[in-house]
Amino acid sequence: MIAFQLKRSSRDLVGHTVLILFPLALIFFFDYLYKNVNIETGMGMGGQSPITALVIGFALTFQIYGSALSFETLAEDLFSPMHDRIFSSPVEIRFIVLSILTSSTLVSFLQTAILLVFSSIILGASFPSLPFVLLVLLVSVVFNQLFGTVLLLLTGGVKTANMVTTIYGSIVPMTVGLYFPLPKGEFFRLLRMYGTPMSLANTASLAVMEGQIRLFIICLAVLLLLIAVLFFCLQPLVRRISI
Repeated sequence: MIAFQLKRSSRDLVGHTVLILFPLALIFFFDYLYKNVNIETGMGMGGQSPITALVIGFALTFQIYGSALSFETLAEDLFSPMHDRIFSSPVEIRFIVLSILTSSTLVSFLQTAILLVFSSIILGASFPSLPFVLLVLLVSVVFNQLFGTVLLLLTGGVKTANMVTTIYGSIVPMTVGLYFPLPKGEFFRLLRMYGTPMSLANTASLAVMEGQIRLFIICLAVLLLLIAVLFFCLQPLVRRISI
């Protein structure tokens, strides 16, 4: 089932390419600004280079838009004429949902990994403690795929889910200081570091590269807790569709 969903996802080459090339273009652009214009990133890099912080930030940002991999596929199965064929098959709907989530998670994580590889080779970004950084990015992918799926099942329409994720994906990067520095103050520091799931993933990534293991574990644990909450929310939503 997962292999079938992966093959199905591979047909959307344009969408996958956009989710790799567009963040790369933005990284190039912001890297040029930081090198040639007197501006600063607001991401609280610690000892990391601006390019490393940019890559992590844009990778996390486009994971949000990548949540469409799950909910657009699910919408095609559950809220289209294909619905009757799906429900007449011997496969339980929960297994279909889980196979789509799993395949979409793998594809989105692969996109993130390609982004890191290209940035490392072309732009010289470095990622200390890379396995742990990849772990954070994988957990972030899982959260975003679940978030998009829960949104779809709650709203019952792909347009609303797309609108919410687009607004969310536009605003949340600002809260981590990706595009510009946030105002100084304790409130904005807490917002940047812990205010959103993206903030937690960004803080965990930068923390593990800085050797701040306690902060890394705390942020990762909160992300895993949020994933558990979304997963428990998903179960009754799937049952409601099955009835």
